[in-house]
Amino acid sequence: MPSDPTPPPANFRRRLLAVMLVTGLVPLVLLGFIARQALEDLLSVSLTPVEQVLEDVSAGLAREGRSQAPLDEARLNLAQAELARRALARRTPWLIAVLLLVSAAVLTAAAVLLGRALTRPVSTLTRGMWAYARGDLSVQLPAPDSPRDELQFLLVQFNRMGRELAAQRERLKAAEQIAAWQDVARALAHELRNPLTGMKLALARLSRGDAPPDATRLTESVALLQEEVERLMRMTRSFSDFARLPAPRFQPVALRPLLADVCALYQDTSPVPVELQPGPEPSLSADPDGLRRLFGNLVKNATEASTAGSAPVRLSIEALPSSLRVSIRDGGSGISGVLEGPALTRGLFSTKPEGSGLGLPIAQKIVHEHGGTLRLEPAPGGGTLALVELPLSPPLVPEARP
Repeated sequence: MPSDPTPPPANFRRRLLAVMLVTGLVPLVLLGFIARQALEDLLSVSLTPVEQVLEDVSAGLAREGRSQAPLDEARLNLAQAELARRALARRTPWLIAVLLLVSAAVLTAAAVLLGRALTRPVSTLTRGMWAYARGDLSVQLPAPDSPRDELQFLLVQFNRMGRELAAQRERLKAAEQIAAWQDVARALAHELRNPLTGMKLALARLSRGDAPPDATRLTESVALLQEEVERLMRMTRSFSDFARLPAPRFQPVALRPLLADVCALYQDTSPVPVELQPGPEPSLSADPDGLRRLFGNLVKNATEASTAGSAPVRLSIEALPSSLRVSIRDGGSGISGVLEGPALTRGLFSTKPEGSGLGLPIAQKIVHEHGGTLRLEPAPGGGTLALVELPLSPPLVPEARP
């Protein structure tokens, strides 16, 4: 299962800001440089020749005895123009710098606002995606009834997809439940047929009219009826125990000591040794009672499939990067093909006279609740190899039951 959702990286906003600053400021810098050069060229015109001309005109007016008031006014205007030119020459770089800073601020604000407008729907879609990944298809994202742009249209279609997936999941759930009931009904009919047939034969022997029932026939018939009734009672208790399996309670579990306890439990009743191979001593978060029931069922099956003189039942632990794998191998008659997933819970199968056929469904249920996998396959050289892979941490959301 996916871990807690993390916010998407803000690279898109930073790239958008960089692109807008580059595309906006580079032309402004070039234009500012060109304008500064043009102003410098314009303001670098020297007024010395003009002043020399005014001096010559002033000397001429003095010789003629005419008034120099207009000339003095022209000199004053010329001096003011020179002061203005120098002030403008000093202030031009500052004006260009201020213009660039204001433009950069405006472009930055525009990039931030545009980035938020573009990434907000993406962030909303990300939250919806994580909810769907967790299996919560009831989440509906805030979206207008009439989308005004492509991103709002995407939100509307995302909500529509969620509703369609939820409806499809409900249909699949109903179909799976029907199929499960059909499997249960078929298995029950098969399992009940044998004891009911035996009971019917016993009653037929008791009700024969050709001769009065003797003590031997009566004893045998009653014993057969008692045996078949006891068989039905064991089957009923097995179904009741399966239905009342408790919910898992996860806690840190040392796997090797737990497997050692399971091996010791079946060591005395097994026709062959039950050995736990040397290896790592890992821990995981799991339900210890569930693991004991899981590996107890698998080891029990392995010992009952073995005969005296065959290979020992061997258990081994393999540490994987994010999970643990437990292998259980026996030297029995083996199985014809690989069993995993739904094949482990389809129907009730048992080769033992007192078996209920619920061992593998119980094991598969426990493995499924831990977020792991169970696989049975023919072992090289004969026998059966059971592979149980369990994650180091339990699933964040309870898995749906198979």
